[in-house]
Amino acid sequence: MSVRGGRAAAAGGLAAVLLAAGCATVPSGGPIVEADRVGESPDPYEGYVRMLPVGPQPGVGEEGLVKGFLKDMASFEENHAAARRFLLPQTRAEWSPDDSALVYENMDAVSLDVETSADDTAATVRMRTPEAAMIRADGQYVPVDGSEIIDVTFKLQRDDDGEWRITELPDRLLLSRADVDRVYRPLNLYYFNADSSTLVPDPVFLPVTSDEVATRLAKKLVAGPTEWLEPAVRSSFPADSTADVAFDAGRVVVSMDGENPGNQARFGMEAQLGWTLKQLPEVQEVVLRFGDDEVRIPRDEDENLQTDTDYWKAVNPSGVTGELNAYFVRDGRLWSMNGGGEDTGDQAEQVDASFGTGGPAHYAVSLNEERFAAVSADGGEVLLTESGTGDVRTVLEGGEYTALSWDGYGNLWVAEDTSKGDDPGSRLWMLRGGTEKVRVDAPALKKREVVQLRLSRDGTRAAVVTADGDPEGRLWVGRVVPDGDDGVALGGFLELASEVGAISDAAWRSGDQLAVLGQKNGAMRGYLVPLDGATDPTSVGTITSAETIAAAPERPLIAGGDDDQLWLTSDRVLWQRATEGTDPVFPG
Repeated sequence: MSVRGGRAAAAGGLAAVLLAAGCATVPSGGPIVEADRVGESPDPYEGYVRMLPVGPQPGVGEEGLVKGFLKDMASFEENHAAARRFLLPQTRAEWSPDDSALVYENMDAVSLDVETSADDTAATVRMRTPEAAMIRADGQYVPVDGSEIIDVTFKLQRDDDGEWRITELPDRLLLSRADVDRVYRPLNLYYFNADSSTLVPDPVFLPVTSDEVATRLAKKLVAGPTEWLEPAVRSSFPADSTADVAFDAGRVVVSMDGENPGNQARFGMEAQLGWTLKQLPEVQEVVLRFGDDEVRIPRDEDENLQTDTDYWKAVNPSGVTGELNAYFVRDGRLWSMNGGGEDTGDQAEQVDASFGTGGPAHYAVSLNEERFAAVSADGGEVLLTESGTGDVRTVLEGGEYTALSWDGYGNLWVAEDTSKGDDPGSRLWMLRGGTEKVRVDAPALKKREVVQLRLSRDGTRAAVVTADGDPEGRLWVGRVVPDGDDGVALGGFLELASEVGAISDAAWRSGDQLAVLGQKNGAMRGYLVPLDGATDPTSVGTITSAETIAAAPERPLIAGGDDDQLWLTSDRVLWQRATEGTDPVFPG
């Protein structure tokens, strides 16, 4: 594969190839479908408006004091200085909320019950409201369905001036959904996959209210991944590491405890810090310090963290280091389209890999684009071939196979339908190296029908579409974890994008974003779905005939429909009919 070029060149190149490939049969000026514009690199501070806290008002009653405290709790400046004004002096000094938060819908949904002592010097205020979400102490955002109730108590006393003040309160933040939308932003921490070949994004939610964002983000990175992702990744920072972090004038200094760990471990730390902190536009350089030893990130004095550098490209979070070809099926045969530019004259070409009469029911292409796996037309066999060999062998048989995907380690994953009558069921297999059969421990899927399975290109997570729900078609993301010496488990499933309707297909566009097809109110639309759990999916337009969607880093989105046509968008504003074919995929 060729070395990856810039984002615009890569996407534009494949778009040109697709359109050129279709010129003989489909006019390049075919129907165009409008889609919503999506920003490429969102500014983490976009939309943030600094809150002007009111503070406690003279003569305010018990209920009014707690309401005012809840509103001013969303001001993070000076360690919640505004909210501390509602507390008695001793409580003010002792209150130390951690990074966790309980999220409720709005103040209208809050019930406050007040009990005041007979002498009117003490009071208890009980707050109850449905829980909309939680932000864990490690930064993970976890949506909640509203069945859980936030039930906390505030104790109040009058101060020396006779004003009500809070003397006892929860040690975690209580925020409305509007507070979270205004103050918090999703940011990624980056850790390594199992063989340290690829950085894996770990989305966390942090308040972006001051210049403490950079120091807070760096400290979270050193402390380790979220509880959800931790079993699937590794960090170059030793367990229980601590660091002093300072930020000034675009420079973050990370002073580690302990000695310099050596070049290999230090490179990993540099890569993790570089990819994590370059999300913040105000950070220009990072200094990693071990005692008297220090290294500047990036190394080249002429570069800053916001410029494109080749230094960590080998471990970049996309999971690929070159331009991926797109693949599709035409007349029962597999075709590919390369990523050449407009001037190369490249055309779509048939792949030297055949899977017998009728073509593949499902297929997948390895990341190195040298091996091709397919489910036979009758669904009863999984077949494997290598490019140019002409040899096809059966690597799995005796079941009803519904989905295939390659991970970044060269393992082939297979979903098998084990449904009996009206009772749905699925079994997953991992073929290590493409051939060695390993049963995947995935108990959460045993009673669900898996219709799509896509492994992330870093090999740490899997996107699964199941045929259940109302309407049918739900999207889940689970983590891949070693199980014993040779086993593997898939679990910890989180549901995403339930608001887009019945989901029929999904593909990894990047390490922290999926492209999906969802049908709601009779309309089939494409969506980009972040993995942070809180950011709403973004529509990329209606694609009436779409049945499948393909996505990859720095490549156009491609959809295949029941009209035997491929549609693409390189800017996610316009969908263009490209060429004849079905079932588009990118390697993975």
